[in-house]
Amino acid sequence: MPARTARPARPARPSLYISVDIEADGPVPGPYSMISFGAAVAGRQDGASYTAADPERDTFYRELRPISEAYVPEALAVSGLDRDRLVREGADPAAAMAEFRAWVREVSAGAQPVMCAYPASFDWTFLYWYLMSFGGDSPFGHSGCMDMKTLYAAKARVPLRAVVKGRMPRELLSRRPHTHHALDDAIEQAELMSNLMLWVPPVRSPLVTALAWGRMEVEGLSAAKDFVLYPGGGRAWDWAVRGTRHEPGIQPADVRELLDRGCTEVVLSRGMELRLHTMPETLDLLRGAGVEVHVEETAAAVALYNRLAATERVGGLFHSTC
Repeated sequence: MPARTARPARPARPSLYISVDIEADGPVPGPYSMISFGAAVAGRQDGASYTAADPERDTFYRELRPISEAYVPEALAVSGLDRDRLVREGADPAAAMAEFRAWVREVSAGAQPVMCAYPASFDWTFLYWYLMSFGGDSPFGHSGCMDMKTLYAAKARVPLRAVVKGRMPRELLSRRPHTHHALDDAIEQAELMSNLMLWVPPVRSPLVTALAWGRMEVEGLSAAKDFVLYPGGGRAWDWAVRGTRHEPGIQPADVRELLDRGCTEVVLSRGMELRLHTMPETLDLLRGAGVEVHVEETAAAVALYNRLAATERVGGLFHSTC
């Protein structure tokens, strides 16, 4: 049997991100209806390069005729649309989906279209169901969607359920209002998408995830008794290296690494039984460098450090026994 010749890998196509927002009169498609949807081109990714688009340049919007008599009044009220008017004047879903497919393929010529939304789970559910139910074809394929909440969670290294716009850095958010008009919101979230794609998060200090007598656990590091932590990482704190003792305590040499790592705040622990001291010269060194210093019992030090890690270039020395 002749040897099988390996096929050359096909080059990856650029991705064109299209922000989509939908308004619906209930929680799921089928029993309930998508009553409007808007789309705006957010930008194009080619390899590692992302180019933001003017989100008002290439847009699509339709208001749709409901497909059933069922609706949830509270859901309908969010959109501000008159359902009786939509029954009379709304676009036929099959015609609207055909027009939308044609628009997506036109604006994404030479690239792979990717639907993006905040969050994508709700909007994608309705959009994909309508595309397949009215025409049997999706220009995004079966999985061509990106969730902006997941994108932020991965970049910021925070739990997904903690992602809300109010906790995002202000520079990421669009200045446009969120009106619950599908096109307005698609344009607003296209700006958010581009800001997220171009965002380089500041290096964050790793969080302490568990503390017990003689053992600490830290994000991305092996468990140890004591730790030196700083933006971007940390290591086990070996007292033998510099001859550190409970008295006179933490020495200037113990904290120089924190200054070298660019810490602007430092948390020093006193041990679980408050036996670990800090030399006055150490405090003078840190304060002379413009660093804000906190000296706390270890459990309190860990809690303070974890809070500061969300917003500051914080470092610390932590001792988990006496």
